Amino acid sequence: MSTAPKVGVFLCECGDKIKGNVDMGLLAQKVVETPDVAFCKTMPYPCLKPGIAGIKKAIADAGLDRIVIAGCSRRLMMKKFENEMKDSGLDVGQIAMVNLRDHVALVHPGLEPAQRAEKGARLVKSSVADLAAMVPGLRFQISIEKPVLIMGDGIATYAAAQQFARHGVESIMALSLDDEEEIRLLHEKYPGERQNFGRVRNIMKAVEESPLVQRITVGDPIAKNGKTGNYSVSFENPEGGAPIAVEAGLIMACLDGEMESPGPEFGHNGDSVICQSEADEHLWTVGPYKGNVVFWINDVEAGTPEFAHLSMRGAWSLGRAMVERSDKCNVTIFHNQDTPLPLSAEERRISRKLGIQWVAYDGKICPTVQARNLTYLVKDDGLERELPWDQLILSPVRVVGRHAIDVASLLNLDHKEGRFLRAYHAQVRPENVGRKEAILAGSAAYPCDLSQALAQGRRAAIKVAETIDLSKDGKLFSPAIVSVIDLEKCIGCGQCEELCECGAIQVVEGIGGAFGRAVDPLICTGGGTGAAACPEQAMYLQNASTIQREAAAGALAKELAPGEVVAFGCTWGGYAAADNVAKSGLTMDPRLHMIYVPCVGQIDATVMAKALLDGANGVILFGCVPEECHHSFGVDHGWSRVNMLKKLLALAGFDRKRIALAHADFNNPEGFVKTVAGYTEIIAGMDPIERTPQNLEKLHAIYDTAKNSRVRLLLSAALRRPWESVYRGAQRHALEYDQEFAGVLAEEFAQTRLTRALKAQGEPQTIKDLAVHLDADKDYIAEMLMEMASEGKVNMIHKQRKAHFMV
Repeated sequence: MSTAPKVGVFLCECGDKIKGNVDMGLLAQKVVETPDVAFCKTMPYPCLKPGIAGIKKAIADAGLDRIVIAGCSRRLMMKKFENEMKDSGLDVGQIAMVNLRDHVALVHPGLEPAQRAEKGARLVKSSVADLAAMVPGLRFQISIEKPVLIMGDGIATYAAAQQFARHGVESIMALSLDDEEEIRLLHEKYPGERQNFGRVRNIMKAVEESPLVQRITVGDPIAKNGKTGNYSVSFENPEGGAPIAVEAGLIMACLDGEMESPGPEFGHNGDSVICQSEADEHLWTVGPYKGNVVFWINDVEAGTPEFAHLSMRGAWSLGRAMVERSDKCNVTIFHNQDTPLPLSAEERRISRKLGIQWVAYDGKICPTVQARNLTYLVKDDGLERELPWDQLILSPVRVVGRHAIDVASLLNLDHKEGRFLRAYHAQVRPENVGRKEAILAGSAAYPCDLSQALAQGRRAAIKVAETIDLSKDGKLFSPAIVSVIDLEKCIGCGQCEELCECGAIQVVEGIGGAFGRAVDPLICTGGGTGAAACPEQAMYLQNASTIQREAAAGALAKELAPGEVVAFGCTWGGYAAADNVAKSGLTMDPRLHMIYVPCVGQIDATVMAKALLDGANGVILFGCVPEECHHSFGVDHGWSRVNMLKKLLALAGFDRKRIALAHADFNNPEGFVKTVAGYTEIIAGMDPIERTPQNLEKLHAIYDTAKNSRVRLLLSAALRRPWESVYRGAQRHALEYDQEFAGVLAEEFAQTRLTRALKAQGEPQTIKDLAVHLDADKDYIAEMLMEMASEGKVNMIHKQRKAHFMV
C-alpha cells in the first residue's frame, strides 16, 4: 500500500472578498499542477456547515491524510477546522491554512486578478510542501499507576493529601518535620493565624487515618528523573546512610514562603522594634503585652504594597489576641491611607468594642521612627503628629526562601530572582500550555494566608486527580505537536534543558551510560525554540519539524521573481500584523510572501539558508516587539540566528542585508506596512544572486555550515535563557562573544567549502588547485587544510613531492 502523502487543497471564495479579486480558475489550475496535491476544490465558504461537510466527504472519498484550506485568518478559523476534522482522522499538524483574503486578495490593488492568483498559488504550494514533508508523529497513551508524590514541606501538603484520599488517589507525603513540629513552627510562615491551627490539626488527623496516604520522613531532595507516569525522586536520608528513593506517577509541590525581619531602615532591633512573626512567638511563649503596641503596616514603604492586606490581616489577628489576653494592652494599627481596611462589618464592630485603633497616614511622606514615637502626617493637614509606642511591630518581609527555590529548581518550576514562583508564564494559547509535572501550591507561589494556602492544596490536588482520571479512562494522550529527542543523536550537552521555558526536558540514561535528554510530552508547550537550538539536531518538533520548514521555504523560494522575498511571521507579531493590514484598509507590497510559524524562535538557521539556496534573494523574519515575545525569548533566538546568517553571507561575498529580523506589533499594521516596504525596496535595489556554479557552491556551504555541530553548540550556548531578563541584543552580550563566534564561523565555513570541493572533485587535490577552485587565498587554504589533516577530517598524501588532499 502506498505511503505517499495525500494532500487536499480547499480554496475559499469568501463571497466576493476573494472571488472578486483573485482569478480562482487560474489559482485552482496552478494548485492542481503541484505534484503533492491529490485533490483540489473551490468552495464558497469552507468554514460553514456545507463546506465542512464537503471537506469531510473529500477526505473520505479521496483518502486525504492532510489538507490545506486557503481562505481567511488562521487565528479565527484554525481551531474550528481542527475540532471539526477530528472525526475524519486529521489531527493537529495535519491541517494548514493560507490567508488568501488578507494577505493577497484585499491588500494588492495594483495587481490584476491573475497576478493575485499567481501569488496565492505560491503560498498554497509552500504550505503543501510543508505538509508533504511531514512524517506524522503518533500520539501515544500515557498511563499513571503509581502514587502522587507531594514534596516541599508546605502546609498545603496536608490539604492536598486529604483531597487525594477523598478522590480515591494514593499519595506519598515527603516531609522533614513531624506534625507537632510543623504546628509549632507554623507561625513563622503564617503569623497571626493561630485561630486556624485547630483546623490544620483536624486535617492532619484525617490524613494520618487514611490508608491511601503514606508519610515518609526525608531530608533535602537530591535528584529527580523520569517523566509523567514514571518519576523517581531521591532524598537525603535524615538518619544517614543511603538516599531515600521514591517512585511516583505524578509530582505535586507544596512550598511555603518565608518571613524575614525588615532591615534597620525601619528601626528593627529585635527588641522594642520587631516584626509580626516575632510578636506572635513572644505572645504565645512569653506572655501578654502591656502598654501601647503599634503595628506599622510598612509594606508600601518597603516596596511591596501588594502584600499590605496580608500584613493588615495579621496585625488584626495578633492585635485582637493581645487585647483579649490583657486589659493593659492598647493596640493601634498604623497604615498607609491608600491601603483599604480588610475587615468585615462584624470585625469592625469587634475592633471598636476592643478599642483597637486604626490610624491612617499620608503615604507621600514616610513616617519617622523615633524613641517611643512615630512621627507622621495625615492627608490635607500639614501638621506633624506623633503616635506613642512601647512596642513597635513591623510587617514581615515575605520571600520565597532558599529551600523552596532549591525544590523549585529541581522540579523545573519557573522562578526569577527576587520573584515568587509563579511570576513567569509564556503568553501562549491555552492549548499550548503543558501540564506542569509539579503542580504548585502554597505561599511560595504567591504570598497568601493559611486558609488560602490550604485551599490551593485542595485545588491543585483536584487538577492532578483529573489527570489521573483521564489516565484511568484511557483518555490521556501525548500532544500532536511536541518536541521529541532522538537519543541516537543526543550527546547529553544539556542545552535544550537550559533553554526550555516549560521545564519539559528530563535527564535519561542513554546509550552507553551517557546521560541524554528526553521530553515529557505532557509538559512541553510545543514552542520549538529548544529544538531549533539543538547542536546535533537531535531534537525536533513532531508534526512541525525543521524539515517541513525547509520544504516550505524551498518551495516558495523556487517560485519567486528576483525582487520578491520570503518572510516568516509569528502568531502574535508578524503574521497577526499582516492579517490586520486588510482589516485596517491598508495595502501592502506584493513582493513579500509570508510563511506562518508559531514563533520565529522555531526557525532553524538551516531554514533561512535553504530559502537562499533554492532561489530567494531576500529573507526576513517578523517577530514580536522585544520584551513582548509570547514565548518569552523566541524573538531573541531568531535575532541570534539571523545574525549568524548575516556573517555567513558576508563570508561568501554576498550582501548581509539580504537577511533581516523585524519586529511587528499586532496593533500597528501601519508600521508593519512601512517595514515591509522598506525591506522589499532594499532587496529590489540589489542585483539578484546569480545562480552560477560558484555562487551555488557558496550557498550550499552556508547551508552546511548552519548544520555544523560546533557552530550550533557555540550559538546555542549564547542564546538567551528563560531566566534572563535582558534582550539578547544588548551591548553587554555583543563584542567578546561576537568576535569569537565570527572566527569560528569563518573557520568552519572555509572547512565546509574545502570538504565539499574535495568530494566534488573525487580525486586528490593540491592546495593551489583548491585555492583556484574556491577563489580563495592560497595561504589561508593551506592553513585550513593542515588543520583539517591534523584533526583527521581530510587525508594528506604526497605525489611528486607535492601535498595532495582527499576525503
